[in-house]
Amino acid sequence: MSKYRKGVDVIRRFFEEPVSWSQRRPLHGSGPRAGTGSVVLAATLEQQPVARRAGASASLRPAVAAATALTLVLAFRAGGFFPAVTGWVVIALCATLVLHITLSERPFAGWSRTLTVATGALALLAAWTLLSGAWSDAQARALPEFDRALAYLLVVVLAGAGARRAGDLPALVRWTGFAIGVVCVAAVLSRVVPEAVPTDPGFDADRLAFPLTYWNALGAFSAIGLVVLLCVSCSAAQPPWARIAAAGLLPVVAATLLLTFSRGGLAAAAIGLLLFAAIGRRRGLVVALPAAALPTSALIAIVLGSERLTSEHFATAAAAGERRRVLVALVAAALAAAMLRAVGLVADRRLAAARPRGGRRAAVAAVLVAVAAVAGLAVAVDLPARIEDQRRAFVEGDVVPVTSDPSDRLTQAGNNGRLAQWRVALDTFEAEPLRGTGAGTYRLAWERDRPPGSAPAVDGHSLYLETLAELGVPGLAALAVALGALLFALARGLRGPDRDAHAALLAAALALLAHAAIDWDWEMPVLWIWLLAAGGLAAAGAARPGAGRPLPRMARVVAGLAVLLATLTPWSVIRSESALGSAVSAFKSGDCGAAASAALDSLGALDVRAEPLEILGYCDIRARRPGLAVDAMRAALARDPGAWQYAYGLAVALAVAGEDPRAAAAEALRRNPLDQRARHLERALREAGPRRWPRVAMRAAIPLR
Repeated sequence: MSKYRKGVDVIRRFFEEPVSWSQRRPLHGSGPRAGTGSVVLAATLEQQPVARRAGASASLRPAVAAATALTLVLAFRAGGFFPAVTGWVVIALCATLVLHITLSERPFAGWSRTLTVATGALALLAAWTLLSGAWSDAQARALPEFDRALAYLLVVVLAGAGARRAGDLPALVRWTGFAIGVVCVAAVLSRVVPEAVPTDPGFDADRLAFPLTYWNALGAFSAIGLVVLLCVSCSAAQPPWARIAAAGLLPVVAATLLLTFSRGGLAAAAIGLLLFAAIGRRRGLVVALPAAALPTSALIAIVLGSERLTSEHFATAAAAGERRRVLVALVAAALAAAMLRAVGLVADRRLAAARPRGGRRAAVAAVLVAVAAVAGLAVAVDLPARIEDQRRAFVEGDVVPVTSDPSDRLTQAGNNGRLAQWRVALDTFEAEPLRGTGAGTYRLAWERDRPPGSAPAVDGHSLYLETLAELGVPGLAALAVALGALLFALARGLRGPDRDAHAALLAAALALLAHAAIDWDWEMPVLWIWLLAAGGLAAAGAARPGAGRPLPRMARVVAGLAVLLATLTPWSVIRSESALGSAVSAFKSGDCGAAASAALDSLGALDVRAEPLEILGYCDIRARRPGLAVDAMRAALARDPGAWQYAYGLAVALAVAGEDPRAAAAEALRRNPLDQRARHLERALREAGPRRWPRVAMRAAIPLR
């Protein structure tokens, strides 16, 4: 038993102790100027606190400020989904890291073994992602995925490079919660005051998606907000004004979550809140939870009773009365929660001064009572049978039925096509278990293997299964190690002075990881920035005198230049994306001259892209240059050989040129057998004679993005 404990202690010290960048120098001894004075000075430094408590007037940690700013910016940029936005994030993070390295004498004072494990695994994931373009023969698909993994790596490095101070994680919880609250305020106002916050509701207008543009992502975002804001509201480590403000934001965030009608978001909220209640400080919940729950319950009842507001007709004149009623209820609920929490500040002081009686026995008794109550309730409502019914409904019910009331979907257990997407991911993994099919290629597998009646999909709706399909076992292993190291860093602080923040961040992280198993959260950086920053801060070594080795100026300059090299890839993607967007717009408007010029600019910025060549090919067809069109389409197909639309374009170009297009059309159909355009072109070319091929091709639909 003693050997086992020693082994556990060795493992714990390995992860907890910061890396020693240089051997410690003796404070006194053999040096010619060593003496009593130096000993007294060293003892004085050791006795002084290294940081102020949370809530004091200490300056905001740059990593906390950066994470908060990124959360706000990305939320209003479609969650950071698009490659150009991710590229700008990488460039901004690289610039910040360069400043940190070059201006700080000890830029890696907080580096620890846990941080080494996390960043090393993320670096391997990014490298494997970039390398996968070599065997997928679609480097342009791998580059945006690489940029995203690089952005995640940079967040962890920036957060953990500096030594951790007391109060850093409570500050991160506070400002992350407020950032999510601000986003949710804007989201709800877009529904209740659409004339003041005009938005494009999208193709499923009855579900709130602004500003992230995807309702399930907004649901997960709101679920995270509920957990961290509840922590801010109930934690004694937070300043009083923050507790009051967090309580006022909780009803708004809950209303946002409800208006998304996201079943996954609601499940994530339940997981996060229950975990926080189980592992967090339960004293503060006695005051904070009722203060927020009562106004929130009333607000939710009013929202659910507003039929037009929860439909696609929310912006019509007929819904004006409901919008005003919900707006008044929203303001009233926020003010009531804030006022109740302000009154509860007196109880906070009394709870903090009271000494718990019973200690561990009381906790054990409470757990036993809770378990008995849950068991009794389960028996009373026949919970096992209900769970089996829901499981069967999830497996057998593919699409959730659409009704006039979107809240009906909350009681439906259909999988909405998830099972088919997961099966395709698993089949793809079984075909290439070691290396996967390459980053960004799940869409190709889905187009090729999806069952009849299924809708188009870009992602696998599961972080773990999609990673297996695209990057194989090494990719999933690197991802698991990176996330596991960050979770470990958060979990080991549950008994420390900032345990409330650790509990909230860990609970929210586990809720997000559960949600990521059923949706494409990884492609939405706004959902991960806070977690990566929190994990980096928690993994960093604590501030102490002499932490980290001072680096020479030349070494810092060289390191900064090396970081700047990482901006080459995202800058190329940004330039190419911008030019490609202009090319597509010009082509759709009929201006092939401008489209060809922009396509060449896009190709010059990123030569591995296929889309610009596709535009050039169609422009050559319009200009009656079929030979050039065939060359352009073949070059596009060579850059992305698994994509059906380039085989389709080649078939069109060959038909216009008078060459046999049937093999190319059949190949396009094989790669996307359910697409009506591919089916129509293949059948028309097969049934028509060579003389009619040009006419059939000129009438073919163009599958441009």
